[in-house]
Amino acid sequence: MPKGKVIISFLVLILASICLTTHVYAGTFDYSTNGTYIDVDELWIHTTLISADIHVTGNGAITMSGSVLGNPGTSSITVNAVLERQNSNGSFSSTASFSNIRATGAIWDWTRQHTVARGHTYRLTLTATVTRNGTNEVVTASSRPIWVG
Repeated sequence: MPKGKVIISFLVLILASICLTTHVYAGTFDYSTNGTYIDVDELWIHTTLISADIHVTGNGAITMSGSVLGNPGTSSITVNAVLERQNSNGSFSSTASFSNIRATGAIWDWTRQHTVARGHTYRLTLTATVTRNGTNEVVTASSRPIWVG
């Protein structure tokens, strides 16, 4: 066998062994797409996507929105949405909550207008219960914090 083919075969073998021995760890991290922050939980069983977003529309008015996409076979999605205001110490406290917003099937989309006090930073946190094949999975996402001036 020519020396070049031996080297290429050896490199392919090393690359294949690296790919086959890579470990995947469960955890949560923030992932941003176009300014929308979503929590990505690895090893979800029933859920494909959860996202939360918040936009300032002017004069203390905001638009909150969220989406949850269940895997095929999802029978329902129930979401609790919490609007939070940032405290002076950096923590967040609830200022409004919207409970048990339910959708039948695998798609949940929600938009709501709300008025808030100006001069503060806000975020939206969604906690969804995705029901599929008779079992529940709870997933959470928070929007990026946004200043309402």
